[in-house]
Amino acid sequence: MAKAVNTELERGLLEEISTEVPVQILEKFSTLIRESGSEDERIAADFLINYLKEWGVPHQVHTPELYLSVPKHSYLKVTVPFEKEYRVKSPAFSVITGDEALTGELVYISTGYAKGINDIFGTKTQGDLGDLNGKIILTEGYPMPGKVQEFSDKGVTAIMFISPGNNIHEGICTTIWGAPDLDNMNNEPKIPVLAINKPDGNELIELSKNEKVVLEFKTYLEKGWFNCPVIDMFIEGKEEPEKYVLLHGHLDSWHEGIGDNATGNAALLEMARILNKNRDKLKRSVRIAVWTGHSTGRYAGSTWFADQFGIDLENNCIASVNCDSPGCRWATSYEYMMWMSEVDQFCQDVVKSAVNQPSIGRRPLRAGDYSFNNIGITSYFMLSSSIPEDVLQEKGYYPVGGCGGNIEWHTEEDLMHVADLKILVKDIKVYLTGVLRAANATVHPFNFASTADEFEETIRTYQDAAGSHFDFTPALKEVAALREELLVFNERVAGLTDLEITEPEVKQANQILEKLARILIPINFTKRGKFWHDSALNVPALPDIAPAVNFSRLEEGSHEFKVLKTHLTRGQNRLIWALQEARELLSYI
Repeated sequence: MAKAVNTELERGLLEEISTEVPVQILEKFSTLIRESGSEDERIAADFLINYLKEWGVPHQVHTPELYLSVPKHSYLKVTVPFEKEYRVKSPAFSVITGDEALTGELVYISTGYAKGINDIFGTKTQGDLGDLNGKIILTEGYPMPGKVQEFSDKGVTAIMFISPGNNIHEGICTTIWGAPDLDNMNNEPKIPVLAINKPDGNELIELSKNEKVVLEFKTYLEKGWFNCPVIDMFIEGKEEPEKYVLLHGHLDSWHEGIGDNATGNAALLEMARILNKNRDKLKRSVRIAVWTGHSTGRYAGSTWFADQFGIDLENNCIASVNCDSPGCRWATSYEYMMWMSEVDQFCQDVVKSAVNQPSIGRRPLRAGDYSFNNIGITSYFMLSSSIPEDVLQEKGYYPVGGCGGNIEWHTEEDLMHVADLKILVKDIKVYLTGVLRAANATVHPFNFASTADEFEETIRTYQDAAGSHFDFTPALKEVAALREELLVFNERVAGLTDLEITEPEVKQANQILEKLARILIPINFTKRGKFWHDSALNVPALPDIAPAVNFSRLEEGSHEFKVLKTHLTRGQNRLIWALQEARELLSYI
C-alpha cells in the first residue's frame, strides 16, 4: 500500500542528527560495567536522564523488581589423568554450586557451531547418545537454553560449551522469558552450565579421546529480585496522541558493552532529542523505552513493561521498533535485518530512503526484546546494520548475536574500537525514518496480504511434510480467501491517504489494521495466550501446526502418530478460527 511521505520533513530531521551527545554517552559508558542491578547501571541511567531533563523530554523512571541471575566467577580443574585448571565462565541462570565442588567424567558430544544467526540458539542432537547419567558433557556453541534443557533431561551432572573463538562469550541459559509465572517457575535449568574458550575446549576434546578425564568445578552466581531502572519517555503527537510507536533498547550490558548496547543508547537519546524538538510535527506519539534486565534476566525489563502496560499496549501501540547494536565497525550491510511480513515493503522503502541501500528482512527470532508478540504488535528492526558476508569470511569471523557481527560481542573486548560514528549516523537515519513514517502515516503502513502470503507458503511446507497423513486444505482455503479480501481492503484504504488521520474512515481503517495484527501475529509467533510469554526457545512459523514436520520419523498407526494427528487437528482449528476472525474484521469497511 503506497503511502504519502513527507520527504521534506524527513530530510530536515535527518539533517539534525549530531554525534555530539552520542560521543559523550559512549565515552561515559566506556567507564561503566552496566550489569543489571548494579551501581554502574544506575549511574548510566542517571547520565541519560540528565539529558532528558535538560531537553525537557517528558519521561518517567520506573524501578521494577526484576528476576535476575548475575554470574560472578566459576572454577574448573582436571583432576584425572593429571591436575590442571582452566578458565571458565557460567551463563546467567546456571545452577549455583557455591563452594561445594562437583565432579564427573567428561564426555565430548559434538553438536556443532552455529552456521548463522538463525541457528545460534542451538539445534537438537541426533541419534542415540547412550547413558549420560552423571557425566559432564562437553559440546560446541553458545550456552543456549535448548541444548541445556535437552542434556539436562538426559541426567547429566553438568554441561560445558566451547565458545567458537579465543574469548568466552557471556550468555544466559534459561528458557523462561522474563520473570517466571506459576506455569513456568520450575523451568529454570536443573544443572550447572559452564563455557570455555575454543583453544582450551579443543585441548579437552583431544584429551578425552585418549584418556578418562575427570573434572571438578564450582559455579558462583547471584540470583534473585533486583530493583532496576527503566526509562520511559513519551513524546506526544498532535493529532492522535494516544496512539504511539514504541522505540526501545536495553541499557544493561556484559562488561563495557559498547557495541551491545551503548551505541543503541546513544542512538535512542539522539532520536529522543530530535523528536522532542520537532514534536509539533508528529501526528502520533513516540514512546521510547530504555530498559534493563536484558542480559541477565532474559529480557526481564521489556517483559515487565509488557506486563505493566499490557492493556495500554493492546489498545494504543502501533508498532514496536527494537534498537540493538547499531553503529558498529564494518557493519555496512542492511541485508541481515529482521521484521514481520506486513512491514516488509515498508522497511525496505525506509532503508532505501534513509541511506540509499538495499535491505532484506527475515522472520524475527524469539530474541531481541520481542516481548510483545503475545499481545500482537507489529515489530521491526531486531538488530541493525551488519558486516557483509564477504568481509566476515575475509576476517574469519563466526556468527554472533549482536555488535553488527563483530566477534567482540558479549566479551570483555566489546570496547570503544567496536563503535563507528559514521555508521551510527547511518543507522540513526534508518531508525528515525522508520519511526517517523509509522507515527505520521495517515493509514498504518502494514500490508497483511504479505502476511497471508507467508502463511500460505508455511502451510504448503507443512503439507509437503505431512503428505497424505494430514490434510491442510481447509487452512489453505481460508488463507486464500483472507488474502483476496486483504487485497480489496488495501485498495480501499489507499484512497484515504489524502485525508486527515482524525477522519472516521481513517480511524476505522487503522483500527482494523491494529486488530489484524492482534489476531495474526500471535497465531504466527506464539503458543501461549494473550498477555502471557512463550519460552525463550525459538518459535516456528504457525507453531500450532509446525509439528507436521515430524511425520517422517513416526511409524504410521503408532500412538505417537495418532497423537500428532490429534494435535494438528486442534492446531488447524485455532489457525482457521484466527483467519476467520481476520476476515470478519475486514467486512466492517
